[in-house]
Amino acid sequence: MPEADTTMEYVVYRFFCFLGMHLPDWLAYFIGDVIAELRYFFTPGLRKIIRANIKQVLTYKSQIEQFQFDDQYLRKTVKQIYKNFGMYMVEFFQIPKWNSHWVEEKVELVNIHYLDQALKQSKGAIVLTGHLGNWELAGIVTSLLGYNLSAVALPFRNEKMATIFVRRRKSKGVNVILTGANPKEYFRAFKKNSVIAILGDRLFTEKGMLVKFMGKETFLPRGPATLAARWNASYLAGFLIRKKKGKYMLIFDRPIEIDCEDENQKVRYLVEKGTGYLEKYILKYYDQWLNFSQMWNHTRKDEQ
Repeated sequence: MPEADTTMEYVVYRFFCFLGMHLPDWLAYFIGDVIAELRYFFTPGLRKIIRANIKQVLTYKSQIEQFQFDDQYLRKTVKQIYKNFGMYMVEFFQIPKWNSHWVEEKVELVNIHYLDQALKQSKGAIVLTGHLGNWELAGIVTSLLGYNLSAVALPFRNEKMATIFVRRRKSKGVNVILTGANPKEYFRAFKKNSVIAILGDRLFTEKGMLVKFMGKETFLPRGPATLAARWNASYLAGFLIRKKKGKYMLIFDRPIEIDCEDENQKVRYLVEKGTGYLEKYILKYYDQWLNFSQMWNHTRKDEQ
């Protein structure tokens, strides 16, 4: 990306960070909604990808549940996904406002005892999450609840943008581990009995594992499961779901138990069980699935 473009992107983000801190919530959400509407109409390529992804989700949902949808419902859902992404961005820019009081006021905790259960063995826990609801806030909220939390993130090509994201996370106690980091980073996190949150609903830079997801084969990351298997850490799923504007639900599911010595078998089992958890929550909150990468109908080969 040319330097002028990266500078402009940084200036725009800094401007919206300022607005997020100083605008009343109703106005911030209104602006986010307007931008989402404009983005919906002016990004046909992205809209096509989202439509294909959500169509597969709804098709699978109709196969396993008493659920029906038509083309009009599909279009409406795609548009709502854009609007939910607008809310996601508003909430990102408001991160400096978050504190323990906001967590108590805005977040319902569901099955938090599963996270406590996962940390009882003092070996840390891998929390598998996805581009569902607001994954940035999920880490912030968990940290503000008093848990040691590290978030695994992609390195940014734009260093100025990286500064914004990293500072916002660290200001709320979230440690950032970049993909490809020295294994010592993970060792230090596990020594502190930390929660390590990793997105697992699409490939980034790692080799994928071929699994059946939403009734159709695709590749999903094996990294989260590999970390859990190698470090003997607990493995569970967690998400921050939006109930309505400004109200959320932080939910964890039961830690995955496994009795197996072979690492490859452990990884395969954890990936498949983790895929089941991703399906469970995406099927329930499908219009909050903000995954903008093509998930099916690609030709990438399995590289286990």
